[in-house]
Amino acid sequence: MTAITIRNARIVDPATGRDELASLRVENGLIADIGDGIAKDDDHIIDANGAILSPALIDLRAAIEPAFTPGGETLDSLARAAIASGVGTLVISPTQQMPIDHPETVMGLRSAALPLPVRTLICAGATLGLLGDQLSEIGLMASSGAAMVSQGDLPVSDTATLRNVLSYASGFELWVASPPRDAGLSRQTVATESEAAARFGLNVEPTVSERMAIDRDASLAELTGARLMIDRVSTRDGVEAISRARKRGIEISATVAIANLTLNAVDADGLDPAYRLTPPLRGEDDRRALVAAIEAGLIDAVVSDHRPMDLDQKAQPFADAAPGSISIETLLAAMLGLVHEEELDLVSALRPLTSGPAELLGLPQGRLEEGAPADLVLIDGDAPWVFGTKNNVSARRNSAWQNRRFQGRVLMTMVDGGIVYNLKG
Repeated sequence: MTAITIRNARIVDPATGRDELASLRVENGLIADIGDGIAKDDDHIIDANGAILSPALIDLRAAIEPAFTPGGETLDSLARAAIASGVGTLVISPTQQMPIDHPETVMGLRSAALPLPVRTLICAGATLGLLGDQLSEIGLMASSGAAMVSQGDLPVSDTATLRNVLSYASGFELWVASPPRDAGLSRQTVATESEAAARFGLNVEPTVSERMAIDRDASLAELTGARLMIDRVSTRDGVEAISRARKRGIEISATVAIANLTLNAVDADGLDPAYRLTPPLRGEDDRRALVAAIEAGLIDAVVSDHRPMDLDQKAQPFADAAPGSISIETLLAAMLGLVHEEELDLVSALRPLTSGPAELLGLPQGRLEEGAPADLVLIDGDAPWVFGTKNNVSARRNSAWQNRRFQGRVLMTMVDGGIVYNLKG
């Protein structure tokens, strides 16, 4: 394999806080050296011209559709969208349509993902069909290579069942991703509790639902010794509950969806079904609390929560529309928007997209150091562009970011030392 030296790059490594102009050399799929004057005579040289070079992104939550879905998102189409967006590692998450609740499904998906240009991990469904109180074979799915366990969007309503899930998963040291929603308060809700939602007569979810769910789940994690991942926190109450749990010494991590970090309830006030999401978009105070939690290290990972679906499922009145948005192609650009708005510095913005999720799953990628896998992304941090679903890479078009202007574009993505995406072709 030809060695590659990327020179004149702004090296940004969130794992160490490094941010400097230097060169990086790749050899045999690994980072061989970082510094000045490191190129060798037979290296392929790439001049970054001052562009940002960081670890490739790691997305802990993205969905595909069942194989029989006409025109649906497949592993292949999702992988193409991922590498065009700087993502080097994907976790395929279970959904009601595709619960990933049997060892054969985990093995099948892992096998199908082997030829893909992106590293692909599988998250197993915690209960059969993600419904009821019957546990899936978590141990067999762990043996089949499942990287973590999730209950999808619907919380485990029965406390005894959740205790059993956490206890079962703890024997395999798997993170259990639990959506922080009280089942009673969140049942069939479509928006956050607000004056606008009340005026429209929408069924609403109060923010206290998150706090109640996190307090319960954290107590069960303490009881069972399980590794609890709060799956897409969206409120100030939720952040405060996570902070309290950590102070008690509970092993608890947290993710946030890019939509809740960069959009708010005002975006949904026009009742455009594109903004019908789970969890719902919250108030601006909640959004700012999430940004502050990123900076404070209370949130470990930002996820795309990429949710592809047929437009017929979205072309309904707001309350009837299916929740979700394709979002992997706008994940990085939306995060960079927080940098341009001076809400986060660049290192803080990239950390929950790289080293944060890598540390959670014990992955060797997600950092720039000698000997680490050469999973890299080269970014023009200022390049303006407009996201349009007419020319997006995903197989679906249901986007909450349709026609939104961004600053910051992926120039090149490298996985395992090979260039898998180049904007210039």
